Amino acid sequence: MLAIYMNEIDLLHQQIDALKKEKREYLESNDRFSAIFELSRLGNKIINRDLTILQVNQALVTLLGFENKEEIIGTKIFDYAPKDRRADWKFLQEKLWANLTPSFTLETCLVRKDGSLIWCQVTSILIPENGDALGYTILEDVTEQHNLREQREEFISIASHELKTPITSLKITTQLINRMINNLPEPPSEMVKLSSNVERHITKLGYLVDDLLNTTKIEQGQLALNKTIFTISDVIDTCCSHINLTGNFKIVYRGDHLQKVVADQHKIDQVMVNLVNNAIKYAPESKDIIVTVERLDKCTKISVTDHGKGIDSEILAHLFERFYRADNIKNTSSGLGLGLYISSEIVKRHGGKMGVESSLGEGATFWFTLPDDENFSVQMDNNS
Repeated sequence: MLAIYMNEIDLLHQQIDALKKEKREYLESNDRFSAIFELSRLGNKIINRDLTILQVNQALVTLLGFENKEEIIGTKIFDYAPKDRRADWKFLQEKLWANLTPSFTLETCLVRKDGSLIWCQVTSILIPENGDALGYTILEDVTEQHNLREQREEFISIASHELKTPITSLKITTQLINRMINNLPEPPSEMVKLSSNVERHITKLGYLVDDLLNTTKIEQGQLALNKTIFTISDVIDTCCSHINLTGNFKIVYRGDHLQKVVADQHKIDQVMVNLVNNAIKYAPESKDIIVTVERLDKCTKISVTDHGKGIDSEILAHLFERFYRADNIKNTSSGLGLGLYISSEIVKRHGGKMGVESSLGEGATFWFTLPDDENFSVQMDNNS
């Protein structure tokens, strides 16, 4: 009986020691968190579900132009957001608490105590607290980077517009010269070749300027869509006609030739041209370029597949970034690295998704989806 009693006492001591250790580790962890929170050079704050600020560090106090924490604690994030940027915080609130996303990042504008504006990169994560969750938010002042980006976009926009007129004039003049050369009884072959090269490079220059203009429109949220109902195979046939004519590559169409979509036909043509041209540029050994159209649940999926060398997994994650160029892929021509970025943004504006699947030695498949549009469903049913 005594032995049993002693064993129970030993077990109780072990449980007490475990609780003490757990409490000590918790306090140490809490101390480390508090130290990081207070000493961080970035603005830190803790918010609750209704975006009330519960705690801030000194860096955030300084960032917002105040003198002490008490001026900020108890206020709401909306108190520091211009009216036209409050939707950013509502979006963050929805993403974190409504969707229970573990983390969320956005760039938004805040108003300092003196009324001046600053741009911040905001990163928020959810932390559990007594059965609920609090938002731990880090703010980094990116005003300088934001202003530089705006200046760059403004310069690109102005320069691109100014270049359009001379490029158009050059293209018309070159076409007239080519027509005159071709009308000669026996046009010199070298002259025909040179004039053809000039026209091709002017066309390419026009594409580059269009890419820059589209990039600026995307950044400024001005990429408008003119949606209509059209047969996707018509776009594919149009954008691939020049490829079939050369005889070097063959476009293989798979899917329903009568499949209709609701989208901006001109911009989807731009996406298709980019994907097909990339397949030829980065996989010149793949003579068959396969374009597949398939119906999925409430959307249409279009894929462009080549049987080239494939793409390294380290590159895949960056292909849709602005100005990214896969320079380590051999046999590539010059470009701005904007084609896939613009294409992905066009697809996003349509409410679709874009992606790529590839393995080294097994080719690559670039795909995008176009969702059905309920506003056009009746018309599509009538036209089908």
